Amino acid sequence: INAKQNGLNIISMEDFLERESVSGNLKSMTTGEVIYPPNNQIDWNNQRLEPLLSYINIISRTFNWNPKDCVLAFSAKGTDDQHLFSMMADVLIEKDGRPFPDYSEFQGKPVNVDGPTQERLREVLAGRRKICMYDSKMHAANNVVHFKAEENEERLILPFYAFMFWEDWRQQLFAMRFVRDNLVYNDAIFCLAARMVNTIRDYVRQRSPENAEGLYDAIHIRRRDFQSQFPMTEMSANTILAGIQDDIHPGSTIYISTDERDPTFFEPLRQVYDLKFIGDFGDMLKGVNPQLFGLAEQIVASRSRVFFGTYYSSFSAYIARLRGYYSVKENQPGHTSGALQNTYYLPSKWKREMSIYQAVHVPFYAREFPIAWRDIDKL
Repeated sequence: INAKQNGLNIISMEDFLERESVSGNLKSMTTGEVIYPPNNQIDWNNQRLEPLLSYINIISRTFNWNPKDCVLAFSAKGTDDQHLFSMMADVLIEKDGRPFPDYSEFQGKPVNVDGPTQERLREVLAGRRKICMYDSKMHAANNVVHFKAEENEERLILPFYAFMFWEDWRQQLFAMRFVRDNLVYNDAIFCLAARMVNTIRDYVRQRSPENAEGLYDAIHIRRRDFQSQFPMTEMSANTILAGIQDDIHPGSTIYISTDERDPTFFEPLRQVYDLKFIGDFGDMLKGVNPQLFGLAEQIVASRSRVFFGTYYSSFSAYIARLRGYYSVKENQPGHTSGALQNTYYLPSKWKREMSIYQAVHVPFYAREFPIAWRDIDKL
């Protein structure tokens, strides 16, 4: 990424500590005295991180931005920061006679990506009535800014585009493209996924010669601890079967990604479909870090004909975003509006969440939104 984008320099924590901390460049935000890392340690791999995190909290600035309460806004180059607050105030007092926006008014009616700033802002507010601003004064006054991810505090557990708003639409789309094109899984993961996809397609062609493209379907079923967090997503295998039968033909090959360890759970589906799991690729997985399996499975599911995910699962949500990227690249039906025609959710209450354009709304983490991929290549 460093090589591709001037001005964005990414270094490791070890490099940061060696360059800035051990050299005495970092000071306490409260006392101003130079503070060194615990025991001058720079390599924290496989170590308890509490001492390091405590140190970072001392020498860095943390902004109490809650994505549920505010939109993080970046003003356009050459403009003052105050005018975005004024624009927000106009929306709040309904200056133009329109009520405060609700996400539902944008359903199937997206704002043009290069539309007026106020219209684009209205679309992403999602009930939030404040702007958080990272301005030039903040940038100049703080040497180190830390985005914490601690329990019971503000955490950025949501798609970046559901929190960040750029006044300049070109900068907004640049950010979307930058994430799409650079924050991706590494080659080892994509190569493993490609081998799995090719193996499935070859298998399907041999099994069903009339299926010349080797098309397969995919499901992600999240269970175990997830059901205690989101009990409304608990489903029996028969419920899953009933939810997919209208869209996946009997006898089809389905790749199932799941954390369910009991293979007998899927027996009702096995009686209707030809099922494949990660364990069916044993030889291919030899020597591969098991922690990478799930990432490869996301890519495999993103290339399926029909995909059913589990609502509220960020694992399923990212598969949907990948499918959104592919829908644009391949000019799939509905791509101009951001809709995904063959991407669904279980339980069936949320089945067609992706079938029509929707603006970002709470809960932000439950799914992805078409603003991430719709028309982002516009220049």
